[in-house]
Amino acid sequence: MQMLEEYGKEGPIRGIFLAEFHHIAGPKIMHQHPEGCISKEIFDAVSVFIIPKPQVLKRIVTFNVLGVKITGYPNEIRSPSYKRNALIFNLAFVCESSARTVHYEPAVKKLSEYLENLELEDGFLSSPSGRARIPALLRQVLVDLNKSGHCTVTITLGGGEGERRPSQLMRHNTTDGSTPPQRRLSLYSDQRPSEATFRGYRKSSVSEAKSRRRSSDSTTTSVLHLKVVRLWPDPLQVEDHHVPVLISERVYSRGDHWDLTTQQILPYIDGFSHVAKIAAAADVDNNLVKACVENLLYYEQVRLLPIFQYSNVYVVTSGIRHLYEDPELQEECRRTVSKHCASRPQLCQILEIYCSMTYGVSVRGLCIRYNPQVLNIDERRLVQFGLTNKLIRRLHQYPLLVPPEDPHHTPSKHNAIHALCSGQHNFDEICCRLGLTFKELSDIVERDPNIRVLWK
Repeated sequence: MQMLEEYGKEGPIRGIFLAEFHHIAGPKIMHQHPEGCISKEIFDAVSVFIIPKPQVLKRIVTFNVLGVKITGYPNEIRSPSYKRNALIFNLAFVCESSARTVHYEPAVKKLSEYLENLELEDGFLSSPSGRARIPALLRQVLVDLNKSGHCTVTITLGGGEGERRPSQLMRHNTTDGSTPPQRRLSLYSDQRPSEATFRGYRKSSVSEAKSRRRSSDSTTTSVLHLKVVRLWPDPLQVEDHHVPVLISERVYSRGDHWDLTTQQILPYIDGFSHVAKIAAAADVDNNLVKACVENLLYYEQVRLLPIFQYSNVYVVTSGIRHLYEDPELQEECRRTVSKHCASRPQLCQILEIYCSMTYGVSVRGLCIRYNPQVLNIDERRLVQFGLTNKLIRRLHQYPLLVPPEDPHHTPSKHNAIHALCSGQHNFDEICCRLGLTFKELSDIVERDPNIRVLWK
């Protein structure tokens, strides 16, 4: 049962506890840190969810109750060696009721499966020596995850300390009719498959990151690495008029990791083609292209820019100071905006063009004034670099339909355009939706006396 994360606020882990189903007492807290992190009142109220029915076992369970949020992973080990033929336990994190816990779920699941493996290998949960080490383990996990977001747990097994579970492997009779001694294959056995016939008896958690080593006294060290996953913000909604620009070279080095549609559209993401144009060029449905771009945006492989046109107006931002102060950014800018690699433009010339971007001055006007071609400056890359690094921003035009002053006014035939003239849709969006060029839309808006244009 997974509750909705309403608040989205990240918070620390208040406590960790290990609960088991006792064959006489029923659900019971065996260990917790810090002591009292979950009261008896709370535990009794939700014990049916902490030690749930078999249908809910081996699933993440998260619930809010009495001011706390509990995220656990109820687990079960079946064996005739246990009372009632099974050991049911739950390793759970306790957080604030308003805290977001989804990023703790992989660690909870991983730690629960790790305890399952230790129990199967060495009776860690059921032996007195193993149970004695659980409080220190919980304390280390709580402190390290809250402090740094990652934790390394080291457990030494064997050497007579634990009580290994009796093997449940099939017995094979020897030639003289006797039964050979039982030998349970260890999860971390380094024997070859030919020597380990029953190696597949117990599954190993795919989420587990462990390294083990044997010493001369037959003890084994098991190491578990836990890490709290990073919470990525939800990406912006991608529209037809958005222009994706790649900001990471890893998108190509990891080509096989992307889905087929993403691989199909990647060659068309050039930093100047908008989503609708990419979809047409790659022969892919618009919605699929948007989904792929949103995925790339989520993993910070692309950034969205407005459509470039020479009629666009840009204004310089306070971020321009970084270009003054950062030598690395200066060198990157000169390299990016250069038309020819043999010679790079002067930084003062680049800064002069950027600082001339203001209200009422279009890119066409800047090109007439400075002639970037002579300065070895590619004006399209100059604008792209400025937007990507937040040195400049685009001023958009938003048409707004106002009520006519004449009560006998007859509405024009441009009803589709009027429907989008709410002050919420810019020229780029309207052009992509209606299939108009910027000039065609500008002429229509200019001829209509009831449409005003807002610049923002």
